Amino acid sequence: MGYHRNLTPQILEMRNRGLTYRQIQKELQCSKGTINYICRKIDMVDIGKKQYPLSKELKLQIFEYCKTHSISDAVKYFKLSTSSINKYKKIQE
Repeated sequence: MGYHRNLTPQILEMRNRGLTYRQIQKELQCSKGTINYICRKIDMVDIGKKQYPLSKELKLQIFEYCKTHSISDAVKYFKLSTSSINKYKKIQE
């Protein structure tokens, strides 16, 4: 439990900057499970296609947002991973 508390501020700050679980894992030398546990406690999870498919509306919002904003801005705004933003910034429905 203490281990999680020590990493919590760093993990949340890194997620807010748009880093992926894999990038955080590499930098902090902790498990993805630890990262996921901490992020889920405050409902900061990626809503990517595997468990929670994105609605058509949200895909279009990402597409429109990315026309005038950077990928890192979109990651922070939508609280999604860089790979998810990159995927949906190209949707043209």
